Amino acid sequence: MKIVFIASTGGAVLNKLLEHNSVRQKTLCVISDRDCDAIEKAKKHNVPVKILNASSGAKFSKLLDEYFNYTDVIYISFYTKLLSSKFLCGREGYVFNCHPSILPACKGMNGFGDTLRSNSLFIGCTLHEVNEELDDGRSVIQCALPLDRSLKEEINRHKVFLMQYYSTLQFLKWTCDGNFKAGKEWKILSPKYKESVFSPNLDKDFEEFYGIQIEL
Repeated sequence: MKIVFIASTGGAVLNKLLEHNSVRQKTLCVISDRDCDAIEKAKKHNVPVKILNASSGAKFSKLLDEYFNYTDVIYISFYTKLLSSKFLCGREGYVFNCHPSILPACKGMNGFGDTLRSNSLFIGCTLHEVNEELDDGRSVIQCALPLDRSLKEEINRHKVFLMQYYSTLQFLKWTCDGNFKAGKEWKILSPKYKESVFSPNLDKDFEEFYGIQIEL
């Protein structure tokens, strides 16, 4: 199953994902509502891009629905506005986002910053299904680490960045291996729940598959 990345930001996580050949091969397109850094990073990796100029989430959703008038792709969204119900209808279990907080806590644009400003003892991320509500869909995978407030903010932010990167890589691996069944009643096939910072766990061969070493 092919992947479409929806972006409207700097694209740091996207750029890291596209370093992997297996991800580039699965990527149909990176699409945005503007000419942003995410588009430039996709071009750097020779990944097809498309800009659908739109000033609102509703307008962008309409253009996106017209441009991709089929549902048999997985959409991973780094888009900062709400996608319309019309676009999401018929794509239930095909549109996902990786949010920089442990949902349902700290929804919205500044999940990481809101976590720091809260009384939370943990930082983390949640890869979840996108629905009509803000950061409200079913969680696919979560990652959490103790929040060490003695560290500089940028160090904790980088930890969350890595959690988002690893979580999205694992999700893509499940789709590649046939271990994720998309659709309204989506499910992960044979998930593992041993003690770990990731729930469900990363695959045993995760590091070997991507040629990386987890650094958390």
